[in-house]
Amino acid sequence: MDSERRQKGNARRGSTYTRFIRCWMARRSRRPYNGDTDPPAWIAMPGAPPQRTPMLDRRAIGTTSPARLRRWLVAGNLALALTLSAAAWLSLRNAREGDESAAQLTAENLAASMSGEVAAELRLIDNALATVAERYAKTAHAADRTRVLAQMLDEQRELLRHVSALRVADATGEVLVHGEAPPTTPIRLGDRSYFDRGARRDATVVSEPLRCRVTGEWCIVAARRLINADGQFDGIVLTELTSAHFAQLFSGMELGRSGAMAMRTNDSFLLVARHSVSEPGSVKGLGEAIVSDALRANLKRNPDRGWYVTTTALDRVERITAYRRVPGYAFTMYAGLSTGEYLGAWYRQCAELAGLVALMVGLIGGISVLLYRGQKREHDGRLAADRTAREQALMLENDLIGMARLKDRVVLWDNRALGRILGYAPGELRGQSMRELYLDEATFDHIGRVGYAALRAGGRFRTQVQMRRKDGTPLWIDLSGSLVSEDESLWMLVDIDALKQSEEKAYGMAFRDALTGLPNRRLFEEKLVDAQAAALRADRGLAVCYLDLDGFKPVNDRHGHEAGDEVLRQVAERLQQTLRANDIVARLGGDE
Repeated sequence: MDSERRQKGNARRGSTYTRFIRCWMARRSRRPYNGDTDPPAWIAMPGAPPQRTPMLDRRAIGTTSPARLRRWLVAGNLALALTLSAAAWLSLRNAREGDESAAQLTAENLAASMSGEVAAELRLIDNALATVAERYAKTAHAADRTRVLAQMLDEQRELLRHVSALRVADATGEVLVHGEAPPTTPIRLGDRSYFDRGARRDATVVSEPLRCRVTGEWCIVAARRLINADGQFDGIVLTELTSAHFAQLFSGMELGRSGAMAMRTNDSFLLVARHSVSEPGSVKGLGEAIVSDALRANLKRNPDRGWYVTTTALDRVERITAYRRVPGYAFTMYAGLSTGEYLGAWYRQCAELAGLVALMVGLIGGISVLLYRGQKREHDGRLAADRTAREQALMLENDLIGMARLKDRVVLWDNRALGRILGYAPGELRGQSMRELYLDEATFDHIGRVGYAALRAGGRFRTQVQMRRKDGTPLWIDLSGSLVSEDESLWMLVDIDALKQSEEKAYGMAFRDALTGLPNRRLFEEKLVDAQAAALRADRGLAVCYLDLDGFKPVNDRHGHEAGDEVLRQVAERLQQTLRANDIVARLGGDE
């Protein structure tokens, strides 16, 4: 029965193809086609041996000429476009390199100049504090020390006019001598990190950016310990340099209309002071480490000096930035010049050259298109029918997309790709209900209800569903269908099983720990957010337990990392067995 149906189907398709060719030839020759006339001798009927005729030779000649012309036109236009683009690119590259070099040199000079100026100020402070400490150490009588300190501070204030304050704190950190009016409440500095570092070192220490407890301004503190003649620690002498003082220094530099200059700590990138021409007086980011990835990467490669081009993290302005360490101190100067300002002329040149090249290529391309269209129009007309027939055959008998025509959800026709995907022999599916291809009745009913409703509404239906091979194994199918007539529909089935498995594997790699199989940090954080939301909705509590393994490092050291890995796997397995099914165990990293 199957073989008879296949023969009848092949006969019907062959007769349909013959009628299509005859009708097309009648239209080409402007003669009516009555359906009974034999086809011209040069038309190859299904099953007949191919014949070579003069008409075929003329078609071959006609189709070759446009192809050759197209190749020459395309090659010529591409060569011209590439030549013009290469010339423009070389010209623009040289121009940009020149502009960037000038901007780089300017920024480096600014950074180097300000680095030297800041270093000079800090050295002046260092010398002044060392003088006070030395004079104090030589004062033998305790009764004279307060007077000597006051005298020394008055002398140094005349030399250190750029500092905002010059103070002395006793061994407990309480400020004793001020360079301004005494505060209403005692000022204690014993908890400051620079106080502890200064007490332990016989040298001047400089703090990170902090807020002054007297004025509330951002500043850095330079401090040096005071050792009396008996060798005892009596406190520190300190000065404060405000961020506003540095910003005032920076404002005297030629930074252009959108330039900026900043001073940061070396290791933590904390902002000490910053001046932006477009935002004068701004205190945004002081005491914070808001920096770009380009800054971190360049300082990692060369911490002393360098330059880079990137968008500044604080104000989102792209700048050519040069940096230089302040010699002898834990600070780095940054000078940034706006690329929009330095490269403005280059950008205009880019637009002009791009427009000129596009105009020339477009003009020559338009002429080439007009020349080619005359040949292509005739060529396309000759091959339209043949191409349509081939495309239909390729579409129906492809090896990738399964196709089936259904009536009342029974297979009337299917292509060979469908049998290959589902494991059926050619023609074996014809006459069978589609129910045999679904995993269960519920899925079959759902597709019938939702899918056919969409088709009857005049649209198309598409979904991804698990179906069943002939041997019973499930696989994922991308299923789409459309109506052919009132009672027939055409369905396309694409095997996406490998894609689904790849998605599941990728999900596991992204959200699961490779060693233990537990959720990783990323999945744990998502689960925690979900659990918090659920607890909030239910008005109940939520517990998070964080633990690590005691003695885990000795296991690695003594028995090797393979033994350590096995310990982690065993602990993960036991935790999962111990907790409830709705609890979550995750590995954040290491033995955490």
